[in-house]
Amino acid sequence: MAESSSAPPSSTFVIRFWREWSATTGRWHGRIEHVQSGRRAEIVQLESILEFVRSFGVMRQARTADEQADD
Repeated sequence: MAESSSAPPSSTFVIRFWREWSATTGRWHGRIEHVQSGRRAEIVQLESILEFVRSFGVMRQARTADEQADD
């Protein structure tokens, strides 16, 4: 008999980065997808990745360096 766990179900995320070049500079773009739900978000800043992942209840206790500095 399988035992139930209080741990949240697994979440899988796919993150894609690419660089678009212009005549003067290159700019990074990205997209993150939560595989189980199909929800996606465009990535403008790296912090956006953590915000998206946390919206699924993953890494709730992980804090950013700014949050730790406030302590």
